Amino acid sequence: MNGLNRKSLWAVLALAIVTLFVLSACTGPEGPAGATGAKGDTGATGATGPKGDTGATGATGPKGDTGATGTTGPKGDPGPAGPTMPANIIAVPTGKDTAEQPAVVKPGARQPKITIFGTGFPADEPFLTEVIGPDGISIAMEYLSGQPGRTNATGAFKTSVQTDISGLTLTATMYTLKVTSISGVAASSPIIISVK
Repeated sequence: MNGLNRKSLWAVLALAIVTLFVLSACTGPEGPAGATGAKGDTGATGATGPKGDTGATGATGPKGDTGATGTTGPKGDPGPAGPTMPANIIAVPTGKDTAEQPAVVKPGARQPKITIFGTGFPADEPFLTEVIGPDGISIAMEYLSGQPGRTNATGAFKTSVQTDISGLTLTATMYTLKVTSISGVAASSPIIISVK
């Protein structure tokens, strides 16, 4: 019985070895790869992660170029006139630059001829000149230059005048010589018409 079992085992073992050898000898080369399978479905989106910390402030950039100069704005309204010193006039006989005051002039047709120096008037403004007698009658004076009287940029002037009425001879007495600017600033000075 034991001898039979041993023989059977050896026979089975031999058969197994022969079978493995045959199977190994019959194995061929590896076949080609099969076709790629279809792409699988996209997976579900994951949850959003927490917000990161704010980054540090970057360095200040370089200064940009200066822009072009803008156009000049409109000129503003002129301001009010500043205070002026009191207006004054001095009268001297024409042909002289100085004289005792009040000035003494001679009567006659188209007389007196008077040179007037004035200050304290509005700048660059026309003015009128007149002689006022003791009876209050005003006699206009005309300018020997033929041009209307006008102050300069500092409100001063020098002008020569004579009576504006041809053939008129004024009575020898004291008169008031008055200069009035177009804006109403006025000054006066006495003159004496004398036959001496």
